[in-house]
Amino acid sequence: MLIIIGILLFFYLLIQYSNYRTNRITQKEKDAFWKKEYQANATRKADISSLDYITIPLDALPFAETEEEELKSVQTGIKNLAGQPILNLTGLSNTDLKLEYGVGNLSFLTQCDDNYTLLIQGLYKWGSYLYNHNKQNEAVAVLEFGIQCRTDISKNYILLAELYKDLNMPEKIDDLIRTAKTLTSLSKETILAALKDIKMSYYLM
Repeated sequence: MLIIIGILLFFYLLIQYSNYRTNRITQKEKDAFWKKEYQANATRKADISSLDYITIPLDALPFAETEEEELKSVQTGIKNLAGQPILNLTGLSNTDLKLEYGVGNLSFLTQCDDNYTLLIQGLYKWGSYLYNHNKQNEAVAVLEFGIQCRTDISKNYILLAELYKDLNMPEKIDDLIRTAKTLTSLSKETILAALKDIKMSYYLM
């Protein structure tokens, strides 16, 4: 009986210690967050004119006159974004942005990031439409621009790799793999695995 009580007491103390350690770590993380947030809110507005803003090359993308609503909509969306400030701020939290560029720039930078999200989503949708309508070269041009913008949309990489495979350009898949390796988003490993599978399937055809 005493052995059982001793075992139960041991596990009880072990659980209590584990809870204490977890709570301590959580509190440290909270303290570090609020310290960083305080510093971020006190950071003065920086000059952001030299940041790597994205310019949409309207003359280089395959815009076409059309009455097809889906295509017209996505093309109009891209054209409208051409006049907007666009920045890829993937992986940076609001706190990071304030700490780096000042709280006074947060609203503008958030708008830039929102525009970036709309851009890469629109480019994939456009490229996918062109692919589904047997316009391979045009699809490649659109999807490649998405890669230049460092999109982290996995389908953009995968569809472009499939196009390279269909067009007998496996070396281009290697370029995609090199680009994907530089990503910082959570989709990085998924993208890399998919690209390597597509490359391997080309040589197994």
